[in-house]
Amino acid sequence: MRSFLIRLGVSILFVGIIIIWYIVPDSFFVQYSEASDQYTLEKKEEVKPVKKEKKVAKVDEDIVKEKTKIKQTVPFVVQAPHAQWDDSRYQDACEEASMVMAEAWIEGENHVSRNDAEERIEELFKHEEDFFGDAVDTSINDTARFFQQHYGRSVDVKEGVSMEDLYDILSHKNIIIAPTNGKWLENPHFKNGGPERHMLVIVGFDKKNGEFITNDPGTRVGRGYKYKDSILYNAIRDYKTGHKEDIEGTSKTVMIIKK
Repeated sequence: MRSFLIRLGVSILFVGIIIIWYIVPDSFFVQYSEASDQYTLEKKEEVKPVKKEKKVAKVDEDIVKEKTKIKQTVPFVVQAPHAQWDDSRYQDACEEASMVMAEAWIEGENHVSRNDAEERIEELFKHEEDFFGDAVDTSINDTARFFQQHYGRSVDVKEGVSMEDLYDILSHKNIIIAPTNGKWLENPHFKNGGPERHMLVIVGFDKKNGEFITNDPGTRVGRGYKYKDSILYNAIRDYKTGHKEDIEGTSKTVMIIKK
């Protein structure tokens, strides 16, 4: 009898569990789980999406600098390396010194000593005796012909250049040999206001300050010498080959040196 009652009780309990399972809503059993999901959702909503930074195109600083300022490293040579200004040849050796600087730049030299400069200028003097009959002032066209023949280089001569032409030539990382009226350069380091026939090397520019940067062989402080662009441009003027030949016109012709 007792075992019968136990079995009956177990059966009734089992049936009760089944009835409760079907009668009680599902939410009663899944309440904790749903609450957990809700908590997870709420936490997700609190997380702010990371904003992707806008990609900004990187500006090439060299290009920017090239548009406003550029300067080639050209070894400086003064036309009288040992201050032999009493020698008439060295008084007029601005063309020779300009050519020595240009050739040294092409060769990638960083420095030309005074002894080397004098030796190279003397060499040009000797060659000019064969080429022109004497060491003389040379027009830009004759300077170009002599430079090509002596050094075996190819150069360009451009006539009627504008100021913007000069900027453009230099912006392509070239250098320029320019004939000028030295008196119009207004250089305080020139004796007696400067020579009427003077050649120099333009090695760069600074547009922000409106300046051309030169290696001016007419003064020992001519390395990287800066002239106002308008002053230098107005001073550019070709002259005839010879000994102090009369100057006619204001031909703005320059010689372009490329590597």
